Amino acid sequence: MSMKKSLLCIILSAVCFTAAAGNPELRFGKDGKFKVLQLTDLHLNAGNGEDEKTTLARIRYEVRTEEPDLIAITGDVMSNGGVCQPLFQRFLDTLDGLGVPFCFVFGNHDQEQDMTKAEISGMVAACKYSIAAIGKDGVLADIRVPVRSHKGTDDGFELYFLDSHTSIQEGSPYENLQIRYEWMSFEQVAWIRDEFRKSADEHGRIIPSAAFFHIPLPEFLEAWQVRTSEHFTHNNVTGVRGEYGGHSRINSGMFAAMLEGGSTIGVFCGHDHDSDFIVDYMGIALAYGRCGGDGNTYHHLRHGARVIEFYEGQRSFTTWILEDDGTRIYTETFSNGTFVD
Repeated sequence: MSMKKSLLCIILSAVCFTAAAGNPELRFGKDGKFKVLQLTDLHLNAGNGEDEKTTLARIRYEVRTEEPDLIAITGDVMSNGGVCQPLFQRFLDTLDGLGVPFCFVFGNHDQEQDMTKAEISGMVAACKYSIAAIGKDGVLADIRVPVRSHKGTDDGFELYFLDSHTSIQEGSPYENLQIRYEWMSFEQVAWIRDEFRKSADEHGRIIPSAAFFHIPLPEFLEAWQVRTSEHFTHNNVTGVRGEYGGHSRINSGMFAAMLEGGSTIGVFCGHDHDSDFIVDYMGIALAYGRCGGDGNTYHHLRHGARVIEFYEGQRSFTTWILEDDGTRIYTETFSNGTFVD
């Protein structure tokens, strides 16, 4: 791929929108709570029907147990190999059958299948309960999704869903940089900064928000490494870091944009199967989900999902990991930039 063509692809992939009209409306409950079930790294494989049955049954169990208001799928639904279209359709049919709004963002492996991103995007957008917007390039766009107040009179929260892209491919102009993963583009950083400004103008105040995507930002590793530093005495961490971290080595400024915007209270990713920690860093919670796949990929933690419960009118949430047997572990409340007892 030529340098010119590669740069054009990066620019096109950053075409972003607010959620499309007609998508299911998200709203806080009368109790002032909005619950998100984060599913990540399911790694379904077209050649392994038993793992597919187990994983889809787990999703149904998790939804029955937690009764979420939204399912956030942070990538790598599929593993490499086989004819994936029927498998992905069965996965989407399972989600639609649950009757819960959901949002899907690409993982790096979802983009390495026998389907194009446009084909996958079209399947997602066609679902009744999908929250999606298709960009001008025909693929799922980065979106800002409002969560309405329980009375429906205003927006009490906002959710951002972004594409963190994939592995550096053969022929890329960055092939010789000896880094594995792409990074959030400058266009995406500019877009989210603009969305923060638009949101503040629309509401006359800064609306708290959270972001979901697949590959963690470099700050995830940085936050872990400095957690015992005297300069970050409030840098607490809960959970496991079981691998070095598959984040991009290029920092394009997405975390800085979130910090400056003053809106983001939490960032939720997947990708690293043996990590599930949450850490507070400069007033923003950085959290991994819990790998939900079966035997199709590596994992040393019990299968599960992260659950996040946001509170209307507050810069606060409570989160925990739900494991296979229904056990809830690592329950933490994050409020106004730090963990609280």
